[in-house]
Amino acid sequence: METTPLKPRPRGARRTHGSTSSGRALPEIHGYYKGHDGLDLFYASEGEGEPLIFCYGLVCSSLHWTYQIDHFKNSHQAVWFDYRGHHNSKSPEDLSSINIPNFASDLKALFDHLKIEKATLLGHSMGVSVALEFAHRYPERTKALILANGTSQRPLENLLHNPNLLPLGFDLLYQLYKASPKLFASLWNLQKGNPIARAIVRLAGFNPHLAAKEDVERYVSQIEEMDPGIFLQVLKDYQSYDASPWVHTLKAPTLILAGDQDLVTPPFQQKLLQQLIDGSQYVEIRHGSHCPQMDQPDFVSKKIEEFLKQLD
Repeated sequence: METTPLKPRPRGARRTHGSTSSGRALPEIHGYYKGHDGLDLFYASEGEGEPLIFCYGLVCSSLHWTYQIDHFKNSHQAVWFDYRGHHNSKSPEDLSSINIPNFASDLKALFDHLKIEKATLLGHSMGVSVALEFAHRYPERTKALILANGTSQRPLENLLHNPNLLPLGFDLLYQLYKASPKLFASLWNLQKGNPIARAIVRLAGFNPHLAAKEDVERYVSQIEEMDPGIFLQVLKDYQSYDASPWVHTLKAPTLILAGDQDLVTPPFQQKLLQQLIDGSQYVEIRHGSHCPQMDQPDFVSKKIEEFLKQLD
């Protein structure tokens, strides 16, 4: 495996120690591997034991799973990767190849690279769609699913409980980008540091009374630095993703996590997902936003831990 001193995983403000209780240093590898079509993609593996694969959401990063990675690397092999076009990973020449089916194919290539036969997948928001797609394509490689704040169809249709808000806004943004990519990029850059935009992201995506301020600010900065063309391509693919025709066929044990104050993916969408996946478990987190794993990391890690123990 290739090791490299590239950008480390963004650490949460309340990070835990990177060693076992005995003080033994944990294995940690950062490197590149080849995606399903040969594209160089970044990954990290921390700890050892049963593998857990963490998949983050739209315009997110491993920051959104940082507390759970820090927690479970003491007992498991915690693995995450950057999607094509994201952060440390390379961007393809054809941006249309940045889509959920290819994310799942790239994840299968990571399984092969790390010689992982079977693993539990943890997906947050759009990462739920990535995990569902992988489990559908590669059921023999999927031990279990932990799905937080996601859904199986038209994921952003009910953003802020308004079914028409996203399609209308996205169509306008996409038309502007297609008409003048340079103008759109300039407008995108003008929003950097905008206190109103930052406040909207903070209130829509987090519980501001629970989430660490440093985590929220770091996330907003990541959004501002993202290539707008990649952002729009991923959003275009994500808003039309639909796993509903086959999600009921999934057989892997499944835990569904929901924040009762989630404004991005309201709990009723996750309750529907629980109804579609036979035998799945549902946990609704009080005062949880779209990112309950960052609002209440210890509680969420405990619920995940209880579920994982059932698999043994």
